[in-house]
Amino acid sequence: MSPVFAFNKWPRALGAVSKLSVAVSAATLLLACGGQGDGSISANSGAEVVLKAGEAAVIVGSLESVKYRLTNMTWSVMPLVATNPDLTLLNEDCEVAIKNDSLTPTLATSTSPAGSGGSDWQCKLVVGLKDNVSTDALYDLTLSGMNELNRQVTYKRTLRVQPNPTLFGFEPSLAVPNNFVIQPVSSVCKPGFSVALNAVSTDATAKSVFYRWRIVQGPTVFLAGANTSQLGFITPLVSESTVMVVQLETSQTAFTDDTPVANSATSVIHVDPTYLSPSCFSN
Repeated sequence: MSPVFAFNKWPRALGAVSKLSVAVSAATLLLACGGQGDGSISANSGAEVVLKAGEAAVIVGSLESVKYRLTNMTWSVMPLVATNPDLTLLNEDCEVAIKNDSLTPTLATSTSPAGSGGSDWQCKLVVGLKDNVSTDALYDLTLSGMNELNRQVTYKRTLRVQPNPTLFGFEPSLAVPNNFVIQPVSSVCKPGFSVALNAVSTDATAKSVFYRWRIVQGPTVFLAGANTSQLGFITPLVSESTVMVVQLETSQTAFTDDTPVANSATSVIHVDPTYLSPSCFSN
């Protein structure tokens, strides 16, 4: 299944993007491939990954199989309490990943057969929660891979989503049917790449509307067509993984400072300096 990151209604107020860049080698569950393997998941609070409600963040994970090459790698997020809200994920199937495979076979030993040489793979996950929480919500965040012998290597951390006191939602009395979506809803792009987003009506009878695009998380960039049905911009020249959340608002009346939030949709762009494809990977 392709990764999907779709926030249909994200509030106006969003926290700053979380920087998850410090790898912590705390004790975690690690099942080694053929008895030889390693892994890591970036953390920003001791051994935990901490995220504020209403934010999106990049989490970096890696798996190493010393003797046998990896054949796949995936992320999973499981709530530790059944009532925890669902998180939204981008690149959970690691369709965008750095895959380094050894070309030197490893020799057989008295306890294991010869191997193809091993692998060292890295995959970045974008995770977020559009709604607020009243208390901390805990999840198991797991990066799993399978090797040529169909043995699994798994690395796990705790993901903690904290309440965000600056986050507020829509007034129900002001809301209107959500008749517009953004295409694409999520993308992975390299820095300095041209991005085009389109407002697409889901209601064939929808009347003419006014459009307003804005960046609600991430670096500020020049927005071409910020008051039209198509938005264009150039991804910022960043040196580290950066999440951008673009919000579209539509109304049947011209926008002013007093115009209430009406129809709203969002698109998430992960600007990744390690992503070298000439085109964005989009959903």
